[in-house]
Amino acid sequence: MPKAPQQNNLTFDELISDEAGFNSLSKILLDRTGIFMDPSEKNFSLMSNRLHKVLKKYNCSSYKELINLIEIGSNEVTNEFLEVLTTNTTHFFREKEHFQFLKQNLPKIEENLLKEKRKEIKVWCAASSSGEEPYTILMILNEYFSKTKNISIKIQASDLNTQVLEKAKLGIYKKEISEHVSADLILKYFEESNNIPSDCYQIKENYRNMIEFFKFNLKSEVYKFPYKFDLIFCRNVLIYFPQKVVEDTVEKLSSCLTKDGYLFIGHSEAMIGNKHKLKSVIPAIYKRNNN
Repeated sequence: MPKAPQQNNLTFDELISDEAGFNSLSKILLDRTGIFMDPSEKNFSLMSNRLHKVLKKYNCSSYKELINLIEIGSNEVTNEFLEVLTTNTTHFFREKEHFQFLKQNLPKIEENLLKEKRKEIKVWCAASSSGEEPYTILMILNEYFSKTKNISIKIQASDLNTQVLEKAKLGIYKKEISEHVSADLILKYFEESNNIPSDCYQIKENYRNMIEFFKFNLKSEVYKFPYKFDLIFCRNVLIYFPQKVVEDTVEKLSSCLTKDGYLFIGHSEAMIGNKHKLKSVIPAIYKRNNN
């Protein structure tokens, strides 16, 4: 590997070759978030690339100095460390089969809600990233329930990364979203303005206000909510967890579902089943097993 240029007494090469530092930081990441980075060449490179600016910002000349700041309890450093190492790849209507299923099953969901004399559908998007997923869910639910007017919509959207949550709250996206969002939905839910870049749309304020964004760590011991959810989306995050953490997380997620609720996970994560008191509906969608 060619030597990288020296920058503030710190090179990418030195970070990539710091196996002890990588192992210590990956353990901190696992303990705090449940995300496991195996000691592969790819992850050594990924960690060094993402943490290089953090080390420079806090005048650290090695992983060891960064670890010392984390261990003495610097929340600012710890949060920045966690945020740069969490992956936030997403787009509107990602894994479209899930949203087709949701559309097809909304009449049945509405029927169940009305049978229970409930006037609100409750949704938790548990890994919301920069907001594309919860806004997709909102558009689908609103297109249906705004016509029936029987049910109101309550969406909670959480993520560990505060930076992407701030982006989600603003709801500003490049106009390339037209690759995934139809023209009629863009016209209804998005707008252009002088306050945002000319190559962007923004979710209209009344729709932004329909979602509550908040920071939440899926590694939390207890998931405390004042009610249960009819829909929980936790997609493309479990894949980063070791199996024991996956099992614990799914157990806690399933405990947050209503008796007819659905849990959506990523298609590459479809490895859970009845031992979690869940039953498979279609690939990567589960319901409570109430038998």
